[in-house]
Amino acid sequence: MRRKLELVVWPKLRKNLEFSQTLDCLSVKFQECCSSLRIESQNGDRYILYAEWSNSEKMRRMLKSKEFSILGGAIAILCERSDIRLDGEPFKQDIAKLSIL
Repeated sequence: MRRKLELVVWPKLRKNLEFSQTLDCLSVKFQECCSSLRIESQNGDRYILYAEWSNSEKMRRMLKSKEFSILGGAIAILCERSDIRLDGEPFKQDIAKLSIL
């Protein structure tokens, strides 16, 4: 069963560059781990990450990776807020909770 993650983040005004650089560095590794990955920037005000995996095990490996942990830390420190949707459903918990799925 295909799994999908949509992550929308709003960087703090003065932290946009740092978040963008972090996302750029991590995106190479994410592309290796995902069946499909797309990252969009909305004028730097927000970023949308769409990731898709061919099965749950591949998704779990990515969510438990060091790189995903770094992304979670960057979001916690550099962003005002984030919205997460997993398989089209809102994920109401913190991004760090994704690693225990």
